This record gives sequence, structure tokens and C-alpha cells, in this order.
Amino acid sequence: MAKIGLEVHVQLNTATKLFCGCRNEPNPKPNVNVCPTCLGLPGSKPRINEKAIELGYRIAFITNSKISHKMFFSRKSYFYPDMSKNFQITQYEIPLAIGGYFDVEVKGKRKRVRLIRVHLEEDPARLVHVGGGITTAKYVLADYNRSGVPLCEIVTEPDFKTAEEVVAFMKKLLSYLQHIQVFDVKKGKWRADVNVSVPGGNRSEIKNVGSIKDMEKSIRFEIMRQTHLVKFGKKVDMETRTFDSETGKTYTLRSKEEEIDYGYIFEPDLTSFEMSKDYFKKLDDSLPELPEEIEKRFRKDYGLNHEQASILTYADPALAGFFEKCAKTYNDHKKLANWLIVEVLGFLNSVNKEFYETSMPLRKKQFIKFLELMDSGKMTGRIGKELIGKFIASEDNPEKLLEKEGFSVIKDELKVRRIVKETVSEFPKAVSDYKSGKEKAVHFIVGAVLKKTRLQVDPETVKKMVVEEID
Repeated sequence: MAKIGLEVHVQLNTATKLFCGCRNEPNPKPNVNVCPTCLGLPGSKPRINEKAIELGYRIAFITNSKISHKMFFSRKSYFYPDMSKNFQITQYEIPLAIGGYFDVEVKGKRKRVRLIRVHLEEDPARLVHVGGGITTAKYVLADYNRSGVPLCEIVTEPDFKTAEEVVAFMKKLLSYLQHIQVFDVKKGKWRADVNVSVPGGNRSEIKNVGSIKDMEKSIRFEIMRQTHLVKFGKKVDMETRTFDSETGKTYTLRSKEEEIDYGYIFEPDLTSFEMSKDYFKKLDDSLPELPEEIEKRFRKDYGLNHEQASILTYADPALAGFFEKCAKTYNDHKKLANWLIVEVLGFLNSVNKEFYETSMPLRKKQFIKFLELMDSGKMTGRIGKELIGKFIASEDNPEKLLEKEGFSVIKDELKVRRIVKETVSEFPKAVSDYKSGKEKAVHFIVGAVLKKTRLQVDPETVKKMVVEEID
């Protein structure tokens, strides 16, 4: 059985960097959001970003951790191109919090993941591999726009046994971080160092995995690699590795460092900080509603089942907010939930997009109108399913879209009956099967009518007409 632990690094949603006034935002141009402090130039001095401390403590609060009222920063010394001053300012001796836990659900069973610590540190620069992947690049460039961005690191005990458990943890953790507004998925990034070991082998660290898919693939590969080595009596080295998403494999970077190798010393340019009880009370009071509370309220106030409430809550905070705004004016809450979950999310998954990446969060009235067109009979459910993708992508008014696509409901009953009569005459075997007791045979004829009418008639109405015509 494998042992897996995580060191999750989350870029905090602040306006400026952790120790200087440079903007904390993505920039396509390299080395623009920089100054002497985040470049590590001689004589520059850091100053603390109070907002970053607040956001770090928010994370500590939701992870059930023991909060430290006092803290200070240290220098973690190492030589690497992404850290120009040859040390990283981080927390080591006294982090923001220690000894927390985070519960997740895997296959219907609750699993408790213990946390070692939650602490703040500055992000290194971004290394750009030119002319290939991590292992095949011709040369590497350093972009210091990211250097000094505030990171919160969440370190777990090696409580995971499978990649599936890690995926469940990361999805729930990222959802919580977005709900409490410490992480902005539109501009922020997260990365994780994944520590993996199997019985009979040493621990390997997979460095800087940046997506849940890559995390899952890297863990599966690493377990397979280590298990194979142990099986054939070979040594599993204690080392730092990297995952190449192009090959789906991990590769050796360097031998694994121990804590003593970093030569931690107190950061002499920053004082220690002590927070009052009043500070923490105000911080606790300011925390927004947590996902588990939202899920329970969705079930109680809107009559949703556990699965509906859970998907709406955890898939995307923007989706949960959108549902609630719509639910205030659209009373069929279960239908609203089903269309968002099955049709909207289904389409977005097919095109590999997230809800927040579309214009949908700003189109509450149009989406309600889309549902009301079906309620009024002006659009069938099948047409709605055909058009939902175009509705999301085009940003058209639903009535205009319906007219443009030529999917208006056929209201002429005589016309529909003529099409039904014509279609019934074309399938004598299906008619014979139905008359002999095979009721499902009528569905074949109904499908043919729907195809002829381009789904512009209600299936139940067509079925009734087909049965009447046969009888």
C-alpha cells in the first residue's frame, strides 16, 4: 500500500506581492511586474503584505488547525535560477498554524487527512523551457513576474493511499479556497509537491505538479515505477523528480534535500508579529459561508437532493452563486438544478471549459427565459438540449436564438397529424410489432416523426398521435 503526502502551494488573491508593492497579476510580458526587492538586488528590503497574512489565516481557520498568535519569517537558503538572491523568505520555526485536518469523501466514505502545517512564503520566478519539455528544452529562461507572489503552503501527513483520494482532496480544497476568496482561479495558480513511497522503498518527491490530471497521472506512474523496482530487488532512491505531461512519466531532477540542507536562519529584515484575540475574532466573523453550509442550505431551502446540492456547491463557486440568483425568481428549483448540472456542465465538460470562463454568470435573466420557453411550450425539452451549447457560446437572447436556428415549435396540429400519418404508413413492421404487444415499437415511429419535424414537436404529443393513428 502506497503512502502519499502533499505540499500544496496556493497563490493568494492579493493586489500586490508578499514583500513589495509590485502587482500580483499575470502579465504576458516577462519581467514587467518587478522591482529591486522581488529581483533580490543588493540593498533592497522586504515589507510585509498584511492582506496576505489575513488570507493565510483564513486558510488556517478552514483546516481546523491550531493557530499561532505569534509568527516570524526565515531565510531558506538554496541556489537555483528561480531565486536570484539565493534564499527564499518563508516560515519555518513558527508557521501560521499546525496540526489541522481536512475531511473528504471517497466512494461514499469519509476520510480524514491530517495536516502538518499551514505557512506563508514567497513564490520563486517562473522558469520557461524553450524548444521542448522539462527534460528536452534547448535552454531555460527566468521570468521574475511571479517572484515574490504570496504563497500559502498546506502540508499534509502521508495519509493518502491512492491517487483517487488525492484527487478528491484537491477538488474539495480548491473549492473551499475559492469560496473563502483567498484564491482566484482566473488569475492565480497552484502547484503541489507530491511525496510518494511504497513498502520497501524510499520516498520520492514529484516537484511542481500543476493540475489535478497531472497529479493523478504522476502518482499512478510513480507507484508503478517504485513497485516495479522493489519487486525486482532494486533500490528506490530518495530523490526529487519532475513529471513530464507529454510522456506521462516522472524523471530524476536531483537527490532529495533534507531540512538541514537549507540552512534556515531568522529573516533579519522583518520583525516578528503577534496577533491579538480581537484580530482573530474579526477575521472569524468575516469568513464567508463555507461550502458544507451552502450544500446543507441548498437541500433545506430549495429541496435539492444530496448529489444536486453537492455538485452545485463544489463544482464552481460561480455556479453556486448563479443557481441561487436564479432560484430567487425561478420557482422550479429541481428543474433549474438539473439543467445546470446535466446540460450546462455537460456541455462545458465536452468543450473543456469551466463555468466561470463563460459569460453565463452574467446571464441570469436570459437563462431563466431559456427555461421559461420550455415551460410555456414554445420550445421542447429536446430542442433545449440541442441549443444549450449554442446558447452558452453565442450569448444570444434565447428567443432570438430559437428563431435563428429555425426551431420554433410547430403549433399547427393538422400539420403534425399529417406528418404522423405519413410516417406510420412508412413503417408497417413497427405497426405490426406494436399491435402484437411490443409497445416499444411505437418509439421507433415517434423518433422518425421527431427527425422529420427537427424536434419541433413535443414527444409525448407525437406518441399519443401515433397510437391514435395505429388504432
